[in-house]
Parts: sequence; C-alpha cells; structure tokens
Amino acid sequence: MESSRDPAAFREFEHTGWETASRGYDQHFARLTRQTVPALLAAARVAKGKRVLDVCTGPGMLARAAVEREAQVVGLDFSGKVIKIARRNAPDAEFLEGDAQALPFDADSFDAVVCGYGIIHVPNPEAALCEMHRVLKPGGYLAASVWQSPAPTNGFGLLFGAVKIHGNLDVPLPHGPDFFQFSEPEKLRTAFEECGFADVAVAGVDQIWEVAAPLGMITAILEGGVRARGLLLAQTEEVQGAISATVANGIVQFRSADGTYRVPMPALVGSGRK
Repeated sequence: MESSRDPAAFREFEHTGWETASRGYDQHFARLTRQTVPALLAAARVAKGKRVLDVCTGPGMLARAAVEREAQVVGLDFSGKVIKIARRNAPDAEFLEGDAQALPFDADSFDAVVCGYGIIHVPNPEAALCEMHRVLKPGGYLAASVWQSPAPTNGFGLLFGAVKIHGNLDVPLPHGPDFFQFSEPEKLRTAFEECGFADVAVAGVDQIWEVAAPLGMITAILEGGVRARGLLLAQTEEVQGAISATVANGIVQFRSADGTYRVPMPALVGSGRK
C-alpha cells in the first residue's frame, strides 16, 4: 500500500483542509456519501447492542445510522470542527478527536468498525487499516468505502479528465497516497488481507450525485473538498476556467427530465472479519 512520502506535511494539509471545508462537505457531499451507509452497516453486521467504532466519522452519518439500529457508537475524527458537526447530527453517539493511524482504544474493544471514505485521506492507509483490525473483537467485522476508479461515465472521471487535458497534475501540494489506489476490487481486497482480515468481500455501490447546475460539482469541490480542491486551486485562473467549462459540458449528458443533473459517483465497500 502506498503511503505519503511526507506524512507530517500531508496530515497538516488534510487537517487544515477539513477544518475549513467541514461545513461545505456536510452541505454538498453528505447527500452523496450517505448513499453508502446502508451497505457499510450491513457489511459490518451492525445491529442492536453491538459496540461500533466509526473511524473518520466526518459529519456523523454512519454514527447516526448505527445509533438508529440501537448500537452503542463511538465516532472518531482528527478535526475538531468536523466533530462539532457530527455531535450535532448524531447527539446520541460519543465522539472523540483522534488519529485513525493510532486509535486510542485497547485491542479487542469493538464488535464492528466502519470507515466511510477515510482511508483515502490518511498518510498511511495500511497503519489505519491494521489499527481497525487491532481494536476489533475476534469475529468482528470492518467495512470501509472508497471511490471506484475514474471513468468517462462518472463524476471523478470528468473532473480528473478535465485536469489532465487543461491543467497540471504535478502541483506543489504535500505528497499523499494515490487517491484511487483502492478503487479496483482486487486492490481493496488485497489491502484488507494484508492487514489480517479473513472472509474479505468487495461490493460495488451505485450512487448518484444530484446537482442543480452544470457547475454544481465544481462548486461542491471548492466548498467541501480537500485534495481535489487543492488540485484545482493550484492551477492558474485561466486553467481553472477551462477545467470548469469542460466538466460543465460533460455533466450536461446527465441532465434529467426535472432539470437536475444526476452524476454517477460509484463506490466500493470492502469488508472483512477478524
């Protein structure tokens, strides 16, 4: 598994980004990423009475849904501003600030662990996955989601395709692990197995991001993203305009009868047993 070549700088970049973008993420991305919640909870066997850890909890969507299943839920994130939003959205869960790569819990503490799109934002994904394995009780399950690979028929394909055409991918940002290193089923499966998980399964989740205008996706990224936002802002103003225009033109193909744009944003959910 690829890790950051400068983990301290990358962590600071991510932390600063989420402290800034937490409200925008809740406003824009949450309506997309909550579509993965049922698959994650099912894959982790979350049920009444289970003690559940939600790593990289973000705005607390998974934590809230697990509480609704009458589980005992602890959510963890490294951003204090994110934690404030999660506490508001899921008042019956417990939330802590902490590092996914060094979880502040004893071994064999949780019946289930879930992680929604978190391992693509940490400097060392292998350390995070192995920590989740450590804190699980024997027989417990981890379920984690990632984005599927960019393609011309999905939103990330449009975005990164436009950057590749008009912009520069080699920009002065702290080096982070490949954002899509787990975006193929076999790669996600291998990551789980390397951290000791058994009965590993990977399933695709079809998701649709509804945006009101052709530039809605760009707006959401600039207001609620971190890595993609950093990539866009590192381009010249002229290049940013060309990227935005190309993405907007590509999104027109997803216009629905009611005038909204239904952009495919497929995900993968990996799961495994300790």
